[in-house]
Amino acid sequence: SLGDVTASATSPPLLLIASNKEKKEHDISGLQRRTWQRRSLAVTSLLSIGSGSSWEGDAESGHIEVLPLSLSSSFSLATAKLILPSSWRQWSNRSFDLFQAVTRRKQARIVRYGARSTILPGSGRFAYQSVSRLDFADTVGSLPVNANYTHPPDCPFPWTRVVLGLYLAVSGPQETRVGAVWIDGVEVLRTVTPIPMAPGAFWRIHKDVTRYAALFRRLANGGGVVSMMLENSIAVLPGVFSANVSLHYYRGPLDDGQASSMPDVAHPSIRSLYHEPADAVLPVSNPDGHYGSGFWHRVDNETGVEATAVVIPRNAYRAVLEIFVSYHGDEDTWYTNPLRSEYLRRPTTAKLSAPRANGAFRRVYATIDGRYVGGRVPFPVVYPSAINPYFWSPLTAIGAFDMPSYDLDLTPFLGLMLDGRPHEVGLGVRGAQAHWLVAANLHLWIDHRSDAVQAGPLEYFAPDMQMNRNAQWWNVDGESEVGAEGLERFAGWVRSSRGNLTTQVRHKTKMKSEVEVQNRGTASQSDFIFKERTTVTVLRGNQRMAKVQAVVEAPMQVQTTVENKVGSPGLQKTRFFHQLMQTVSLNEGQAGATTTRELTDRQDAEGSAMTSGGWVSGKIRSAYRYKDGSRCYARNVNTAGGVVIQDKKASCAAMAAVA
Repeated sequence: SLGDVTASATSPPLLLIASNKEKKEHDISGLQRRTWQRRSLAVTSLLSIGSGSSWEGDAESGHIEVLPLSLSSSFSLATAKLILPSSWRQWSNRSFDLFQAVTRRKQARIVRYGARSTILPGSGRFAYQSVSRLDFADTVGSLPVNANYTHPPDCPFPWTRVVLGLYLAVSGPQETRVGAVWIDGVEVLRTVTPIPMAPGAFWRIHKDVTRYAALFRRLANGGGVVSMMLENSIAVLPGVFSANVSLHYYRGPLDDGQASSMPDVAHPSIRSLYHEPADAVLPVSNPDGHYGSGFWHRVDNETGVEATAVVIPRNAYRAVLEIFVSYHGDEDTWYTNPLRSEYLRRPTTAKLSAPRANGAFRRVYATIDGRYVGGRVPFPVVYPSAINPYFWSPLTAIGAFDMPSYDLDLTPFLGLMLDGRPHEVGLGVRGAQAHWLVAANLHLWIDHRSDAVQAGPLEYFAPDMQMNRNAQWWNVDGESEVGAEGLERFAGWVRSSRGNLTTQVRHKTKMKSEVEVQNRGTASQSDFIFKERTTVTVLRGNQRMAKVQAVVEAPMQVQTTVENKVGSPGLQKTRFFHQLMQTVSLNEGQAGATTTRELTDRQDAEGSAMTSGGWVSGKIRSAYRYKDGSRCYARNVNTAGGVVIQDKKASCAAMAAVA
């Protein structure tokens, strides 16, 4: 997420699947160093994780076909017949049946699904440097993979854009895994791997990481450590992951008219008041991450708050906390959790150990020295193993490859932290059960003209959210509803060489979850929606210097029915709808013009599967829309049976005509 005010819910991901013919040309059992001739960038490979084969793809020369992949999706039943076990977590005896069944079908061409390129410079150089090579096989409980970073000497600071590239391949069938990339303990990417539907499946992700430029400057000046973690096990399934991490540095003026110097980079996420990257980025994570199971903290229940001590410079005049989260175990599908009647009657201690019974209210939040300073409802990223795994081939769910981060503007609280002493920044998840992995980055803007600045609070209004919980159940049938609504306001002043500025933060949240189960548990529907509106205003006295407003709305619906016939296995049918709508408006100065950015990402899917394992089908329809002033991008992608059947782009004129 690049937004300084709200979560940028997702950079559209990439999913690349090699066909049998293409795999002969592009053996990707591992990834090897390859020079890509692209203009205006310098690339340094940080982690080259592979077993020594080669990747020989080139979008410009036509060796691979580039298609979008992450928008949204729709339906109809596919005709593919596969061997699918009743549980994707119990694949051991039938995994190769599924794998071979998929292989026998005509495979999709190499497929990519992402938004149009971010705005990049029009000229520059390209360089590539490999650092280390590794496979992720049996890595559960292992330490993160570390690589010493060496910056290319021909690409000094300043950079206009910095883009992180992650290239991944898997050798065989494997479950969904969660991975992350850190730079000196600062998390820059969290990602979810797909379930491979073909041998040698591979994919790539590009993310604009310009907001971490302070880290890259430090790396360039004296080197540093880049870490990656992807816990994998081959005890049940044999798939081994290979990865390659790279950094792409761009110099020179931005070229607004450039169509796609790097077509697989998504639009920069929502930007707000902070045009320039922070001067320093501090990790709010596990300080022993190099020696343990990663830099993230583990949260097992809603009472757990994981804290990290930080010391910020006395001359910091702005602070933004960026939070990363992912959910695991019983929380994989928290957004569909029902609220059980017996849960409401349990004592607090018993509620902490009641899996999947407490409804779908979750809220990520932060504290400073134990004091609440803000929170966000997490965007429900659907993991590839969830709902119907066949939906996510070759597309992937919104936000799966680049999981969203959530920004809290802490400038109103700088007065609590400018004394030069350590302060505890805590992270927690309201409503959480086992388990969540959380970490954060503290972005700081420094006043280089002052040795110290002064700051103090003006307003603190953070009442508990108003909760509404109702549940009626009769054995397996019943219904439940969980609703939450809240408003919080924070304000504080900072006196620096920029003047005496007041920052006001206003955040409103509303969410609702409804679950209904009928016909002795054979029919169910889950609805989840949240809306958030965040406003940040900067004042000098009574004069408004800037104002940004971000609005996020994300509805989801899952419908499932099971048809049981005597003498034959049950057939489960599923319909799925998910959408992200995001609008950010920025106004600078009293007479300044207002600029607006709009994003809509929608997926609709329908599929069926035998409850006892066997036949499975799925179709998905995707629709992605992005508009930023005079620039816009639209793409529709439909898939069926694991292949792309339609891929259409639309111009700004076409989008205007539809509107």
